[in-house]
Amino acid sequence: MMIAVGIVIYPDIQAIDLSGALDCFGQANQTLIAAGRQPCYRMFTLSQSKSNLKAENGLQLCAEFTLEDCPAIDYLVIPGGAGARALTADPIFMAWLREQGSSAQKLLSICTGAYLLAHSGLVDGLTLATHWRFAEDLQKRYPKVRVNPTELYVKTGKFYSSGGMTAGIDLCLAVIEQDLGVAIAQSIAQEFVMYLRRSGNQSQYASPLKIQHSVEQRFTQLQNWLLEHLDQPLTVADMAVQVALSERQFRRVFQTRFAMSPMQYLLHLRLDKARSLLLCDGYSLQRVSLAVGVKDSRSLIRLFNKAFGCTPGEYKKHFC
Repeated sequence: MMIAVGIVIYPDIQAIDLSGALDCFGQANQTLIAAGRQPCYRMFTLSQSKSNLKAENGLQLCAEFTLEDCPAIDYLVIPGGAGARALTADPIFMAWLREQGSSAQKLLSICTGAYLLAHSGLVDGLTLATHWRFAEDLQKRYPKVRVNPTELYVKTGKFYSSGGMTAGIDLCLAVIEQDLGVAIAQSIAQEFVMYLRRSGNQSQYASPLKIQHSVEQRFTQLQNWLLEHLDQPLTVADMAVQVALSERQFRRVFQTRFAMSPMQYLLHLRLDKARSLLLCDGYSLQRVSLAVGVKDSRSLIRLFNKAFGCTPGEYKKHFC
């Protein structure tokens, strides 16, 4: 029997949240067909009307169904976008969403789609993920919800939520893995040329650009200094000195701006550098460990596997 995946669309939706979900479940069907099996997902879009609407990037969209005439939904996907916050003020949509909370098998919010789940009251007392930039605002608006600002995606019962942008793909792959197994999910990730499938508890951190794009020059300089000293045993106190703040103030400012602690960010830099060095000739695992300030190769294997879902050896084998 086909699993009905209904994806809500609305004005000013984030297009990648919509297309990422559609492509994940669509590619799952293609993978099954290629293996001589029957497809299992039936995807469709739905909205308050069938009128044309525009995504944030200007893409013209038109829903296949309205809220009134859509078929029964097994998995409801709520993408994010600037229009999500406005949609919380629509009583008809919110009443419909609450009904889906009791009838759908799974409810998935992507990025700021979490505002709609939170506003519905369906997840009071539960944990939600959202884009790290909106986590503080979401928590202030909906204090009954526990907002996780760092993890890629979170599952609490039938409710699934993810961080921003491409984290929605990771979330959909996790659902597909539950339905169809690791091999199918991994095949989809490879088809999408995703260099790694990411686990839910991996940080929403994408690259050191988070600080590089900060408006504060001091933090940009801090990043450069860290990159030049990764082989050393750095502390929070060392970092605070570089930006001329007290250690206490530095911790608070850093956590507020980047949704992670200074030491978590330092670890991200170390592991990001380790990924690069692993692909260089002449770098043994021990040499990589020393170059990025990890005390030994065993520790690097453990940290690398926790962050990226594979060992350094597996990573090197895949890319070399």
